[in-house]
Amino acid sequence: MARSLLTVPLSLTVVAAALAWIVLGPAAALAFVALALLEIAMAADSSVPMAGIAGRLHSPARRLFLSLGIVAGVLAMRLMLPPVAVVVGSAEDPTATVGEAVFAPGAFAAHLQEVRPALAAFGAAFIWLVFAEYLFNTDRASRRSWLGRLEARLAAVARPRVWSLVTATAGVALTSVLVASAAAWEPSEVVPVVVGGLLGIGAYLGSKRLARWALHGGAAAGADTGSVGTGRGAWRIHVYASTVVFERGLVVFMLFEILDGVYSLSGSGVLGADGLSALEQAGVGAAAIGVGALFLARLTSRLDQAAGLKRLRYLKAGAAYVLGVLAVLLWTSLLVPIPGVLVGWFGTVVIGLALASSLPWRAWVRRAGLRPVRG
Repeated sequence: MARSLLTVPLSLTVVAAALAWIVLGPAAALAFVALALLEIAMAADSSVPMAGIAGRLHSPARRLFLSLGIVAGVLAMRLMLPPVAVVVGSAEDPTATVGEAVFAPGAFAAHLQEVRPALAAFGAAFIWLVFAEYLFNTDRASRRSWLGRLEARLAAVARPRVWSLVTATAGVALTSVLVASAAAWEPSEVVPVVVGGLLGIGAYLGSKRLARWALHGGAAAGADTGSVGTGRGAWRIHVYASTVVFERGLVVFMLFEILDGVYSLSGSGVLGADGLSALEQAGVGAAAIGVGALFLARLTSRLDQAAGLKRLRYLKAGAAYVLGVLAVLLWTSLLVPIPGVLVGWFGTVVIGLALASSLPWRAWVRRAGLRPVRG
C-alpha cells in the first residue's frame, strides 16, 4: 500500500528535482526536495480528516473531491492565503502584493512578518476550535478514547460547543494579557492579538454555519449518507467540502508561514536556496506544494477505499491532537520563537503513534502463538 501511494509523488519529485538540477542548478534541486518532503509529511496528517469528509459524499461527488477537488483546493489555499493575509492585514494593493509575492519574496516575507501577531492569534483560535470538536465530541459520535479516562470525561461534557467557545476565548484572553505584559501594555502590540483572536473565532463560526447551510436537507449526522451529494442540491456538498479544505489549508499555512517564519512559495532559507532568483524560488515552492497536494489526494483516496478511519480507529484522534498542539504553539509563538519544521515532523510522529496503537497487535500475537510448530 505505502509503495503504491508513494510511487507517483516520489517519481514526480525525482523527475522535478532532476530537471531543477539541470536547469537551475543543485541549490534549486536540494531546495525542492526539502520542501516537497515537508509538504508530503503535512499531507500525511491532513489526509485523515479529508478521508472523513470523503466518506460523506456520494460516489460521483466523492470521485471529484478525491481527485480534482483536493489538489485544486490545496493549491489555491496555499498560494492565495499569504497574499490575502498581507492585503487584509496591511491594507496593501492586491495586485502589487501578488507581484511582490512572486518577484520579491524577501520583501513579501517582511510584510507577512509585520502582520504575523494578528495572523498567529487568528490561526490559534480557529485551529483550537477545530481541535475542540474532537476534544469535547461536539457531534456526540460513539468512539473509544485514545488517551484514557480524562479524554473520555471531556468527550462527555454537557454543552460541548459552549465549552469549545469558552476555552478558545480563554486562550485568546490569556495570550493577550501575556503579550501585553511583555510589551508594557503597548496598544500597537496588544490590539492585533486581541482582534486576530476574535476574528479567528468568528471565522470558525462562519465556516461552520456555511457547512450547516450546505448540508441543509441532506443526511443527518450519523444517518445513512448514501444520498448526500446527489440530486438538484448536489452542489451543496462541494460547498461543504470547501469549508474543510479551507480548514486544512489554514492549518498548513500557519505551520509554514507563521510558525517557521518562512514564506514557502519561495525556497528562501531552505538548503541554500537564497542563491536563486525570485521567480526561480517561486517555481520551486509551487512545484513542491503541487507534489504535496497530489500525495494528499492519493492518500485520502486510499484511506477512503480501505475504510481506514473505521479500521484504524485512533487515526482521527492523532490528527486532532496534532491540531491541539499546533494551536497552543501558535499562541506560544507570540511570546517565544517556535521552529515550524520541528512541529511538522512532530505531527507526523503523533500520527504514527496513533496508527501504531490502532493496529491489532494482540490479535497478531495470539495468531502467532497458536500456529503449530512444524518439525
